[in-house]
Amino acid sequence: MINRVSHVTRSIPVDDGWSPPVSVASTENGVAGGGGLYKWHDTLILVQSRYDWSSKSSTCSIIVRNNEPSNSWTQLPISGVPGDCAFYSPALDQANDRIMFERGYIESNRLQMGAIFLRLTVNNRIQVEAERTWTMDQESLLGRTSTNVTLNEPAARTDRPNRDYPSLGVGILEGSKAYVAFSINAHTLFKTPVNYGGKTYMTGGVSDGPFYNGVFHSTDLGKTWQMEKISDLDAGEPEMCRTKDYYYNFGMTGGGIRFSLKSVDGGSWSEPKFLTRTFTNRRGGGAVAESDTVHVCWLDNRHEIKYWLSLARSGRGNYEVAYCRRKDSDSSWRKDIILSRGVMFAYSPSMSVEGDKIVVAWAGAQTAHAWPFEGDPSDIYYATSKDGGKTWKKPLKVTDRFKDGITSGSARVALQNGVIHLFYAQGKWDNDTQVNHQGGWPVYYQQRAFPD
Repeated sequence: MINRVSHVTRSIPVDDGWSPPVSVASTENGVAGGGGLYKWHDTLILVQSRYDWSSKSSTCSIIVRNNEPSNSWTQLPISGVPGDCAFYSPALDQANDRIMFERGYIESNRLQMGAIFLRLTVNNRIQVEAERTWTMDQESLLGRTSTNVTLNEPAARTDRPNRDYPSLGVGILEGSKAYVAFSINAHTLFKTPVNYGGKTYMTGGVSDGPFYNGVFHSTDLGKTWQMEKISDLDAGEPEMCRTKDYYYNFGMTGGGIRFSLKSVDGGSWSEPKFLTRTFTNRRGGGAVAESDTVHVCWLDNRHEIKYWLSLARSGRGNYEVAYCRRKDSDSSWRKDIILSRGVMFAYSPSMSVEGDKIVVAWAGAQTAHAWPFEGDPSDIYYATSKDGGKTWKKPLKVTDRFKDGITSGSARVALQNGVIHLFYAQGKWDNDTQVNHQGGWPVYYQQRAFPD
């Protein structure tokens, strides 16, 4: 019997101010792989990648919105770009029409890094401007360590390269300046004595750590790189952004989000501190800088933990969408706020900022069985602020297909020239088919004016 749980305190209305949905692309598999949405000059681009299991590599394409009443889109294939790039986290430099994709892997205890610089011109031509590579050995990253510390985890198979991968995230590209955010998880081999039948045997194992969290920084468009250490903490999903006065670096660690900052005039990175320690899951949302303010959005688990710790109750898998901001002149972060109140389960938030206007969109459901996942029926919700995040309107629904057993997910949102642009995948999950064989779903596009 399915245990159905509910958080319905009110019926969240459907906002009928959105344009009709238009199919503009398809996902790679089910709700996943719809692409990343970015503002580009006076239009939008959707960056998609496709993984080829036979060649073990990916291809990338950029879909550009044509600024015309029909809301048509043009797909621009990219050639000459290695298939192991982190297509999910491009760094954009609109002032110079550049896009940077990062890549990296660890082999033979050496970190092999790369960056590809593309030009996307006003007439929608894509050119590979430069490809850069650089290498760091284990000692350069971790210093001198004992012989049982290794960057590469011991090989599980001998018929394929023994590779590990760094955590790469959204970097920064400003003219000839480039930042690549990364985190390394090394491994420590150990042996433990076990007594069996009066004899002592040694069994081996592997533990995580030591760690390295930092950025690579180039001032000459990737010809040379300097490594800037931030901490020796585990920092998953690294991400950077820049406000008027500071560079920010974020990472998932210790059940929360840590941040570090550095003046744009130079100097060292500050010691990482917690933005939140609310058992955070940071998929989607991320950090967006606008003028002298950084806005951060994440999936938050604080109320689920309280529920789980209460007597005679089990967990439900309930995440909520949370938001927080910080101005350059602030000594600390402003009080965070839960945006998805009234929605029981939330997934993959997306945020966009334009001046004092902010929009956050996410997939979710007001009622579902315990421990749902993103393929379960859901709708798209959104919330807005018109005063820089000080106050927020209650969430509204964009879609209304949960009641039909339809999944609307992977929301991506962009706020441009006072108009909210929204993308999302929609389809029906087939429980009799393997997770990675759901097939492509349509990616729909809708828009509406930012609400008063």
